[in-house]
Parts: sequence; C-alpha cells; structure tokens
Amino acid sequence: MKPTHRHTDLPVRPAVRIACQLDAPRAACSKVAQRLLSREPVNEQELEDCARLDEVMAQVQKLLRATVRSIMLSRLKRGRYARHRGRG
Repeated sequence: MKPTHRHTDLPVRPAVRIACQLDAPRAACSKVAQRLLSREPVNEQELEDCARLDEVMAQVQKLLRATVRSIMLSRLKRGRYARHRGRG
C-alpha cells in the first residue's frame, strides 16, 4: 500500500500571487514620486507618504516571498526524507 503524504491546504499559491501583485502598486508609487519631484514646489509630505507606502509594501513583499520559499523548501526536504527513510 502506498503511503499518503498530505500537506495542509495552505494558501501558498495565493500568497505567491499577492507577492507578485505588489509590484504594480510599488511601480505606481514610483511614478507618483517622479511626478511629485517634477513639480515646483515639491510637496514634501506627499513625497514622504509615498516613500513610506513603498517601503512597507517592499517589506511585506520580501517577507512574503521569503516565507513562501521557506515553506516550499521545507516541504521538498520532508518529501525527500520520507522517501529515503522508507527504503531503509
């Protein structure tokens, strides 16, 4: 009988999709910042808000990607370990 290896139904794919979708609002922040810098006088508060928003999205994106990567590598290692252990 073949052993069944079941992973919980973690929303890994949606998490990857969200991490990739964060590129669009980050690009929008960059465009807004460029527009703000091209105007005289520069609206420092708006520019700061834009930078803060981009910074937090960058942190979320980095953390989400790293966490998904870690989960996937862990699952791969567990799968290899289970296959090798069954041979002994």
